[in-house]
Amino acid sequence: MFEEAGLTPLYILLALAAVIILAMMVSVLRGSGARLRGEPFKRQALLSADEQRCYQMLVAAVGDAYRICPKVAALALLRPLPGIGRKQRRLVLGLLAEGWADLLICTAVDLYPLALVRLAPAKSGRAQRRRAARLQAAFVAAGMPVIEIMTSDLPSAERLRELVDEAIAMADLPVAARSLHAGAELSCGDEEALLSELAAAMRDPEDADGR
Repeated sequence: MFEEAGLTPLYILLALAAVIILAMMVSVLRGSGARLRGEPFKRQALLSADEQRCYQMLVAAVGDAYRICPKVAALALLRPLPGIGRKQRRLVLGLLAEGWADLLICTAVDLYPLALVRLAPAKSGRAQRRRAARLQAAFVAAGMPVIEIMTSDLPSAERLRELVDEAIAMADLPVAARSLHAGAELSCGDEEALLSELAAAMRDPEDADGR
């Protein structure tokens, strides 16, 4: 009779209504559960005691020509190459999303990233080691050498300086900054000219694309 009259049976309408109501209830519950209540945050130290010791040693090792930036997000340093597929882009962003550079070595002039130090814990799980290795390979592929240091077995100041020198030598660093790092004796006028040359090289778009 309902079919002949072109009407939808009542039980079908009731079933549809129940499904819609259930979907709305689930949506409301999910929304309420995802909300933050109050301010559930607590400040913590940026570096542990072992990391602070390594940071201080690294600051002394690099001298005045460079700066050390701790805990820099990988997404602030690396980005996917243009033209890669959507799936590869998702994988790249997923790798970078939760990674960071423990200690980043930058130029003092404009904080151009050169190399980084990975502070390896004494013990870590297999998944953590694999992710760290993949992220380290990404930094190296982008022209930033990685110095790996065990927090439980810090190198001597002399050895750390050697590691820094080797890493900066492998980085794509302008010639002007290399002269500063080598400790060349410059007059005040020569030093200002050298810094101006370095700043201009860093700001040149064509030079940046060639890095």
